[in-house]
Amino acid sequence: MGRLIEAVGRYAENPYYVAQTNTYVYCVEELCFTLSQNTFLLDRGILDLKLAKWLDEECGLRGLAKPLYTLIGQNGSPSAFVGIILEYAHFGSEKKRQETEELLRVSADMDATTRRKHFADYLLEKKRYAQAVLEYESVLEEIPSMNHVMRSQLLHNKGVAFGRLFCFEEAAEAFFQANQENPENEEEVVCYLTALRMSLSEEKYLAFIADHPMWHEQSLEVERRMKKCGSEYENSEDYGRLTKLLEHRDTGYYEAVSEKLTEMRKNYREMVAKP
Repeated sequence: MGRLIEAVGRYAENPYYVAQTNTYVYCVEELCFTLSQNTFLLDRGILDLKLAKWLDEECGLRGLAKPLYTLIGQNGSPSAFVGIILEYAHFGSEKKRQETEELLRVSADMDATTRRKHFADYLLEKKRYAQAVLEYESVLEEIPSMNHVMRSQLLHNKGVAFGRLFCFEEAAEAFFQANQENPENEEEVVCYLTALRMSLSEEKYLAFIADHPMWHEQSLEVERRMKKCGSEYENSEDYGRLTKLLEHRDTGYYEAVSEKLTEMRKNYREMVAKP
């Protein structure tokens, strides 16, 4: 059962049309949900006098509409406008409201494509990797084929998201495509080889490198980074805990390992399924 939300104001007889999301809403709660779930689609057009009047006259929220009238008259920021609405309705947690405002603050004046990319990057940063992949793919379908720089950036970040999901074959393909879009960026080759290194057996990987001598230097960089990561892991808290478990395998080892694996599975499921 979902969390109950206390209603604010009344249910409107006439809905308000949110043009940016192509959505009709009938109450402030529906409006808040639409704004928070589609922040990346919003722009300065959300500072709409009709919206303030709708909240005032249709929803009976004069106390909310008054500061919105003022903000519109001052040509204020979309982030402040949305923030006032979310806070008045007590919609979501304070942290979620702040995240929504921040996302809108940096994206409201961007063009639509850049705004979509920014949203995908936001999902990646928040470890919502599966959603990020879908968003990157959606933007890639819309962006012109001649915009090689942005396409390379999108494909690179898509590869990072796949890598975080341990889908290394898909990550390798994304990094390879990123390199095809922008061949001058050698970092994409390093990322591509790293993903291959993680997805192929050692024998197949070495055979691949032998067949592609032009990437010999990049393959050496991959090994250097892999060695560095291994060294950092050996000095990590997780490695220390696992080492101690191995030393005490006869005294609760399996129970402790089972508990740790259960925790890791739970965190992974939350990471890929988070709405």
